Amino acid sequence: MLESLASAATQIEMIEEPIDYHREEEVIEDDDPGLPYFPNNPASLHFYPLYIPRDDDSPDKVLAPYIYYRNQSQEVVGCMKRGAPPYAGPVYIHTPNPVQLPIPLTNTQVRQFARDDPWAYAIDEVLRRLEDPRIDAEVSCLREKLQLQDKIQKQLDDIRRQERQLVGAQFSVEQTIDAIRDRMERACLYQTLADAYARMVVRPTSSPSDRPLGLRARGPLEMPQLHDEPHNRGCWECGSLNHRRKQCPERRCPHRQCTYCQSYSHRSPQCLFKRLAIPAPRQRTVTEALSHQEHVLTWCGKCLHNNPGHEEVDCPTRELCRNCGQRGNLFFLRTHKCDDNEEQLMYGEGEEGDPELYSDGES
Repeated sequence: MLESLASAATQIEMIEEPIDYHREEEVIEDDDPGLPYFPNNPASLHFYPLYIPRDDDSPDKVLAPYIYYRNQSQEVVGCMKRGAPPYAGPVYIHTPNPVQLPIPLTNTQVRQFARDDPWAYAIDEVLRRLEDPRIDAEVSCLREKLQLQDKIQKQLDDIRRQERQLVGAQFSVEQTIDAIRDRMERACLYQTLADAYARMVVRPTSSPSDRPLGLRARGPLEMPQLHDEPHNRGCWECGSLNHRRKQCPERRCPHRQCTYCQSYSHRSPQCLFKRLAIPAPRQRTVTEALSHQEHVLTWCGKCLHNNPGHEEVDCPTRELCRNCGQRGNLFFLRTHKCDDNEEQLMYGEGEEGDPELYSDGES
Protein backbone atom coordinates (compact mmCIF):
# COMPACT_ATOMS: atom_id res chain seq x y z
CA MET A 1 0.00 0.00 0.00
CA LEU A 2 2.72 2.40 0.97
CA GLU A 3 4.82 1.37 -1.99
CA SER A 4 1.96 2.09 -4.37
CA LEU A 5 1.46 5.52 -2.85
CA ALA A 6 5.17 6.27 -3.16
CA SER A 7 5.20 5.26 -6.77
CA ALA A 8 2.15 7.43 -7.45
CA ALA A 9 3.73 10.59 -6.01
CA THR A 10 3.90 13.60 -8.28
CA GLN A 11 7.32 14.42 -9.59
CA ILE A 12 8.20 18.11 -9.97
CA GLU A 13 10.65 18.93 -12.68
CA MET A 14 12.84 21.96 -12.28
CA ILE A 15 13.27 23.96 -15.51
CA GLU A 16 15.67 26.82 -15.62
CA GLU A 17 14.32 29.65 -17.78
CA PRO A 18 15.35 33.29 -17.73
CA ILE A 19 12.73 35.82 -16.53
CA ASP A 20 11.47 38.22 -19.20
CA TYR A 21 10.97 41.49 -17.45
CA HIS A 22 9.67 43.26 -20.61
CA ARG A 23 6.82 40.99 -21.41
CA GLU A 24 3.25 42.43 -21.58
CA GLU A 25 0.43 41.26 -19.38
CA GLU A 26 -2.12 39.19 -21.15
CA VAL A 27 -5.46 41.02 -21.27
CA ILE A 28 -8.46 38.80 -20.79
CA GLU A 29 -11.30 40.01 -23.01
CA ASP A 30 -14.38 40.41 -20.82
CA ASP A 31 -17.50 41.98 -22.38
CA ASP A 32 -19.57 41.72 -19.21
CA PRO A 33 -20.79 45.28 -18.42
CA GLY A 34 -21.20 44.42 -14.75
CA LEU A 35 -24.03 45.28 -12.39
CA PRO A 36 -26.94 45.91 -12.75
CA TYR A 37 -26.70 43.92 -16.02
CA PHE A 38 -26.92 40.14 -16.02
CA PRO A 39 -26.61 37.65 -18.90
CA ASN A 40 -29.81 37.24 -20.90
CA ASN A 41 -29.84 33.45 -20.91
CA PRO A 42 -32.92 31.86 -22.59
CA ALA A 43 -32.87 29.11 -19.96
CA SER A 44 -33.14 31.64 -17.14
CA LEU A 45 -36.42 32.71 -15.52
CA HIS A 46 -35.46 36.37 -16.06
CA PHE A 47 -34.97 35.98 -19.81
CA TYR A 48 -36.66 38.57 -22.02
CA PRO A 49 -36.56 38.69 -25.86
CA LEU A 50 -35.20 42.21 -26.28
CA TYR A 51 -33.76 42.82 -29.74
CA ILE A 52 -31.32 45.69 -30.17
CA PRO A 53 -29.02 46.84 -33.05
CA ARG A 54 -25.78 44.98 -33.38
CA ASP A 55 -23.86 48.25 -33.74
CA ASP A 56 -24.43 51.85 -34.79
CA ASP A 57 -23.59 51.18 -38.45
CA SER A 58 -25.69 48.07 -38.95
CA PRO A 59 -29.52 48.01 -39.00
CA ASP A 60 -29.56 44.32 -38.08
CA LYS A 61 -31.02 43.52 -34.68
CA VAL A 62 -29.94 40.70 -32.42
CA LEU A 63 -30.95 39.40 -29.04
CA ALA A 64 -29.51 41.58 -26.26
CA PRO A 65 -26.84 39.52 -24.43
CA TYR A 66 -27.06 41.61 -21.24
CA ILE A 67 -30.22 43.08 -19.70
CA TYR A 68 -31.67 44.35 -16.44
CA TYR A 69 -35.14 45.43 -15.29
CA ARG A 70 -36.10 48.80 -13.86
CA ASN A 71 -39.19 50.85 -12.87
CA GLN A 72 -40.68 47.95 -10.91
CA SER A 73 -39.93 45.50 -13.73
CA GLN A 74 -42.01 47.52 -16.20
CA GLU A 75 -39.01 48.35 -18.44
CA VAL A 76 -36.07 46.31 -19.63
CA VAL A 77 -32.67 47.75 -20.60
CA GLY A 78 -30.14 45.85 -22.69
CA CYS A 79 -26.73 46.37 -24.31
CA MET A 80 -24.25 44.43 -26.40
CA LYS A 81 -21.14 44.71 -24.22
CA ARG A 82 -19.25 46.92 -21.85
CA GLY A 83 -19.31 50.54 -23.03
CA ALA A 84 -22.00 49.91 -25.66
CA PRO A 85 -25.06 52.22 -25.74
CA PRO A 86 -28.07 50.90 -23.78
CA TYR A 87 -31.52 50.32 -25.29
CA ALA A 88 -34.75 50.24 -23.30
CA GLY A 89 -38.26 48.96 -23.97
CA PRO A 90 -41.50 48.15 -22.14
CA VAL A 91 -42.14 44.70 -20.70
CA TYR A 92 -45.26 42.86 -21.80
CA ILE A 93 -46.65 39.51 -20.79
CA HIS A 94 -46.37 36.72 -23.32
CA THR A 95 -49.71 36.20 -25.11
CA PRO A 96 -49.66 33.01 -27.23
CA ASN A 97 -52.35 32.23 -29.73
CA PRO A 98 -55.33 31.00 -27.67
CA VAL A 99 -56.67 27.55 -28.38
CA GLN A 100 -60.05 28.51 -26.97
CA LEU A 101 -61.78 31.77 -26.15
CA PRO A 102 -60.25 33.51 -23.12
CA ILE A 103 -62.35 33.87 -19.98
CA PRO A 104 -63.20 37.57 -19.48
CA LEU A 105 -62.21 39.27 -16.23
CA THR A 106 -64.86 41.11 -14.26
CA ASN A 107 -64.29 44.46 -12.60
CA THR A 108 -64.27 42.76 -9.21
CA GLN A 109 -61.48 40.42 -10.29
CA VAL A 110 -59.45 43.32 -11.70
CA ARG A 111 -59.91 45.30 -8.46
CA GLN A 112 -58.40 42.39 -6.53
CA PHE A 113 -54.97 43.35 -7.93
CA ALA A 114 -55.09 46.75 -6.16
CA ARG A 115 -52.65 47.32 -3.33
CA ASP A 116 -55.39 48.11 -0.82
CA ASP A 117 -57.44 45.00 -1.64
CA PRO A 118 -57.58 42.21 1.02
CA TRP A 119 -56.48 39.65 -1.61
CA ALA A 120 -53.31 41.56 -2.48
CA TYR A 121 -51.11 39.60 -0.05
CA ALA A 122 -52.03 36.29 -1.70
CA ILE A 123 -51.29 37.65 -5.17
CA ASP A 124 -47.89 38.97 -3.99
CA GLU A 125 -46.99 35.57 -2.55
CA VAL A 126 -47.87 33.85 -5.83
CA LEU A 127 -45.80 36.36 -7.79
CA ARG A 128 -42.77 35.68 -5.59
CA ARG A 129 -43.08 31.95 -6.27
CA LEU A 130 -43.48 32.38 -10.03
CA GLU A 131 -40.50 34.78 -10.40
CA ASP A 132 -41.71 35.86 -13.85
CA PRO A 133 -40.67 39.46 -14.63
CA ARG A 134 -43.32 39.78 -17.33
CA ILE A 135 -46.15 38.98 -14.94
CA ASP A 136 -44.60 41.27 -12.32
CA ALA A 137 -44.50 44.09 -14.88
CA GLU A 138 -48.16 43.68 -15.88
CA VAL A 139 -49.36 43.51 -12.27
CA SER A 140 -47.25 46.50 -11.27
CA CYS A 141 -48.57 48.59 -14.18
CA LEU A 142 -52.14 47.55 -13.40
CA ARG A 143 -51.78 48.58 -9.76
CA GLU A 144 -50.46 52.00 -10.73
CA LYS A 145 -53.36 52.58 -13.13
CA LEU A 146 -55.91 51.45 -10.55
CA GLN A 147 -54.48 53.89 -8.03
CA LEU A 148 -54.55 56.66 -10.63
CA GLN A 149 -58.15 55.74 -11.49
CA ASP A 150 -59.18 56.16 -7.86
CA LYS A 151 -57.57 59.60 -7.71
CA ILE A 152 -59.28 60.72 -10.93
CA GLN A 153 -62.66 59.43 -9.74
CA LYS A 154 -62.26 61.29 -6.47
CA GLN A 155 -61.44 64.52 -8.31
CA LEU A 156 -64.45 64.03 -10.59
CA ASP A 157 -66.72 63.56 -7.58
CA ASP A 158 -65.39 66.77 -6.04
CA ILE A 159 -65.91 68.66 -9.29
CA ARG A 160 -69.49 67.38 -9.64
CA ARG A 161 -70.26 68.38 -6.05
CA GLN A 162 -68.82 71.85 -6.67
CA GLU A 163 -70.81 72.08 -9.91
CA ARG A 164 -74.06 71.33 -8.10
CA GLN A 165 -73.26 73.99 -5.50
CA LEU A 166 -72.36 76.55 -8.18
CA VAL A 167 -75.52 75.80 -10.17
CA GLY A 168 -77.61 76.38 -7.06
CA ALA A 169 -75.80 79.63 -6.32
CA GLN A 170 -76.19 80.74 -9.96
CA PHE A 171 -79.93 80.06 -9.85
CA SER A 172 -80.30 82.13 -6.68
CA VAL A 173 -78.33 85.02 -8.22
CA GLU A 174 -80.40 84.91 -11.42
CA GLN A 175 -83.62 85.01 -9.43
CA THR A 176 -82.38 88.06 -7.51
CA ILE A 177 -81.32 89.81 -10.75
CA ASP A 178 -84.71 89.14 -12.33
CA ALA A 179 -86.49 90.59 -9.29
CA ILE A 180 -84.31 93.71 -9.40
CA ARG A 181 -84.91 94.06 -13.15
CA ASP A 182 -88.68 93.83 -12.62
CA ARG A 183 -88.63 96.56 -9.95
CA MET A 184 -86.46 98.81 -12.13
CA GLU A 185 -88.81 98.36 -15.09
CA ARG A 186 -91.87 99.17 -12.99
CA ALA A 187 -90.20 102.27 -11.55
CA CYS A 188 -88.86 103.41 -15.00
CA LEU A 189 -85.45 103.78 -13.44
CA TYR A 190 -83.71 103.62 -16.80
CA GLN A 191 -85.48 106.74 -18.09
CA THR A 192 -85.14 108.48 -14.71
CA LEU A 193 -81.34 108.17 -14.78
CA ALA A 194 -81.21 109.39 -18.37
CA ASP A 195 -83.40 112.41 -17.58
CA ALA A 196 -81.30 113.30 -14.54
CA TYR A 197 -78.12 113.12 -16.56
CA ALA A 198 -79.64 115.25 -19.31
CA ARG A 199 -80.59 117.92 -16.77
CA MET A 200 -77.00 117.92 -15.51
CA VAL A 201 -75.38 118.47 -18.91
CA VAL A 202 -78.01 120.45 -20.82
CA ARG A 203 -78.23 124.22 -20.32
CA PRO A 204 -81.52 125.53 -18.87
CA THR A 205 -83.97 126.75 -21.50
CA SER A 206 -86.40 129.60 -21.31
CA SER A 207 -89.91 128.88 -20.12
CA PRO A 208 -92.63 128.65 -22.77
CA SER A 209 -94.91 131.58 -23.49
CA ASP A 210 -97.87 132.29 -21.21
CA ARG A 211 -100.22 132.76 -24.13
CA PRO A 212 -103.11 130.32 -23.84
CA LEU A 213 -103.56 130.14 -27.60
CA GLY A 214 -100.95 130.88 -30.21
CA LEU A 215 -101.48 132.59 -33.50
CA ARG A 216 -101.63 130.19 -36.38
CA ALA A 217 -103.07 130.20 -39.85
CA ARG A 218 -106.83 129.64 -39.90
CA GLY A 219 -106.81 129.46 -36.14
CA PRO A 220 -109.44 130.82 -33.74
CA LEU A 221 -107.49 134.06 -33.23
CA GLU A 222 -106.89 134.78 -36.87
CA MET A 223 -108.35 138.19 -37.88
CA PRO A 224 -110.49 138.33 -40.99
CA GLN A 225 -108.67 139.72 -43.99
CA LEU A 226 -110.53 141.89 -46.45
CA HIS A 227 -110.34 141.26 -50.11
CA ASP A 228 -108.83 144.61 -51.02
CA GLU A 229 -106.13 144.48 -48.31
CA PRO A 230 -102.66 143.34 -49.36
CA HIS A 231 -101.84 139.80 -48.31
CA ASN A 232 -98.89 139.98 -45.92
CA ARG A 233 -97.32 136.69 -45.00
CA GLY A 234 -95.54 136.57 -41.69
CA CYS A 235 -94.97 134.31 -38.72
CA TRP A 236 -98.18 133.25 -37.07
CA GLU A 237 -96.22 131.83 -34.14
CA CYS A 238 -95.05 135.20 -32.80
CA GLY A 239 -96.96 137.63 -35.11
CA SER A 240 -93.84 139.10 -36.71
CA LEU A 241 -93.81 140.06 -40.38
CA ASN A 242 -90.03 139.90 -40.67
CA HIS A 243 -89.72 136.12 -40.86
CA ARG A 244 -91.69 132.99 -41.49
CA ARG A 245 -92.64 130.35 -38.97
CA LYS A 246 -89.76 128.07 -39.95
CA GLN A 247 -87.25 130.77 -38.93
CA CYS A 248 -89.11 131.80 -35.78
CA PRO A 249 -86.90 131.70 -32.66
CA GLU A 250 -89.98 131.02 -30.49
CA ARG A 251 -91.16 128.12 -32.54
CA ARG A 252 -92.58 125.33 -30.50
CA CYS A 253 -91.10 122.07 -31.71
CA PRO A 254 -92.75 118.81 -30.78
CA HIS A 255 -90.92 116.69 -28.27
CA ARG A 256 -88.74 114.05 -29.83
CA GLN A 257 -88.06 110.68 -28.31
CA CYS A 258 -84.55 109.65 -27.29
CA THR A 259 -83.45 106.62 -29.30
CA TYR A 260 -81.36 105.22 -26.43
CA CYS A 261 -83.75 105.32 -23.44
CA GLN A 262 -87.07 106.13 -25.16
CA SER A 263 -87.50 109.30 -23.07
CA TYR A 264 -89.17 112.54 -24.29
CA SER A 265 -87.42 114.89 -21.87
CA HIS A 266 -84.10 115.09 -23.73
CA ARG A 267 -82.50 114.35 -27.09
CA SER A 268 -80.16 111.51 -28.01
CA PRO A 269 -76.88 113.55 -27.89
CA GLN A 270 -77.49 114.34 -24.19
CA CYS A 271 -78.38 110.78 -23.18
CA LEU A 272 -76.33 109.10 -20.48
CA PHE A 273 -76.49 105.72 -22.14
CA LYS A 274 -75.05 107.09 -25.36
CA ARG A 275 -71.97 108.11 -23.37
CA LEU A 276 -71.83 104.57 -21.98
CA ALA A 277 -71.77 103.20 -25.57
CA ILE A 278 -74.95 101.18 -25.10
CA PRO A 279 -76.45 100.39 -28.52
CA ALA A 280 -79.88 101.82 -29.24
CA PRO A 281 -82.77 99.39 -29.66
CA ARG A 282 -83.61 98.60 -33.24
CA GLN A 283 -86.80 100.21 -34.50
CA ARG A 284 -88.69 98.51 -37.29
CA THR A 285 -90.63 100.33 -39.94
CA VAL A 286 -94.32 99.76 -40.51
CA THR A 287 -93.59 97.72 -43.64
CA GLU A 288 -91.16 95.47 -41.78
CA ALA A 289 -93.59 95.01 -38.91
CA LEU A 290 -96.39 94.06 -41.28
CA SER A 291 -94.22 91.73 -43.34
CA HIS A 292 -92.80 90.01 -40.27
CA GLN A 293 -94.48 86.67 -39.72
CA GLU A 294 -93.77 84.68 -36.63
CA HIS A 295 -93.17 80.99 -37.08
CA VAL A 296 -96.34 79.17 -36.07
CA LEU A 297 -96.34 75.42 -35.77
CA THR A 298 -98.87 73.77 -38.07
CA TRP A 299 -100.78 70.64 -37.18
CA CYS A 300 -102.52 68.14 -39.38
CA GLY A 301 -105.46 66.44 -37.69
CA LYS A 302 -105.56 63.68 -40.30
CA CYS A 303 -102.02 62.29 -40.09
CA LEU A 304 -101.36 63.69 -36.57
CA HIS A 305 -98.00 65.33 -37.41
CA ASN A 306 -96.44 68.72 -36.71
CA ASN A 307 -95.37 70.74 -39.75
CA PRO A 308 -96.37 68.00 -42.25
CA GLY A 309 -95.81 70.27 -45.25
CA HIS A 310 -99.40 70.15 -46.46
CA GLU A 311 -102.80 71.47 -45.54
CA GLU A 312 -105.20 69.31 -43.61
CA VAL A 313 -107.62 69.19 -46.52
CA ASP A 314 -104.85 67.92 -48.83
CA CYS A 315 -103.54 65.31 -46.40
CA PRO A 316 -102.20 62.25 -48.27
CA THR A 317 -104.08 60.03 -45.86
CA ARG A 318 -107.30 61.33 -47.46
CA GLU A 319 -108.36 60.06 -50.88
CA LEU A 320 -110.15 62.03 -53.61
CA CYS A 321 -112.66 60.78 -56.14
CA ARG A 322 -111.78 62.29 -59.52
CA ASN A 323 -115.29 61.75 -60.81
CA CYS A 324 -117.53 63.40 -58.22
CA GLY A 325 -114.95 65.27 -56.15
CA GLN A 326 -115.80 63.64 -52.82
CA ARG A 327 -113.06 62.96 -50.27
CA GLY A 328 -112.75 60.26 -47.68
CA ASN A 329 -110.33 58.45 -45.41
CA LEU A 330 -107.62 56.11 -46.61
CA PHE A 331 -109.00 53.29 -48.84
CA PHE A 332 -112.14 55.38 -49.32
CA LEU A 333 -112.24 54.64 -53.05
CA ARG A 334 -112.55 50.88 -52.48
CA THR A 335 -116.12 51.23 -51.24
CA HIS A 336 -117.11 54.56 -52.83
CA LYS A 337 -119.78 54.69 -55.55
CA CYS A 338 -120.65 57.88 -57.41
CA ASP A 339 -124.27 58.97 -57.82
CA ASP A 340 -126.04 57.65 -60.92
CA ASN A 341 -126.44 61.01 -62.64
CA GLU A 342 -126.13 61.06 -66.41
CA GLU A 343 -125.38 64.78 -66.51
CA GLN A 344 -122.56 64.44 -63.98
CA LEU A 345 -119.23 65.67 -65.33
CA MET A 346 -115.78 64.47 -64.54
CA TYR A 347 -114.07 66.27 -61.75
CA GLY A 348 -112.40 69.36 -63.16
CA GLU A 349 -114.66 69.56 -66.18
CA GLY A 350 -117.26 72.22 -66.62
CA GLU A 351 -115.22 74.89 -64.92
CA GLU A 352 -115.33 76.95 -68.08
CA GLY A 353 -118.76 77.85 -69.42
CA ASP A 354 -120.45 75.94 -72.20
CA PRO A 355 -119.41 77.57 -75.52
CA GLU A 356 -122.98 77.18 -76.85
CA LEU A 357 -124.23 79.56 -74.15
CA TYR A 358 -121.96 82.32 -75.39
CA SER A 359 -122.34 81.72 -79.15
CA ASP A 360 -124.77 83.40 -81.49
CA GLY A 361 -126.93 80.28 -81.81
CA GLU A 362 -125.67 79.24 -85.24
CA SER A 363 -124.52 75.70 -85.68
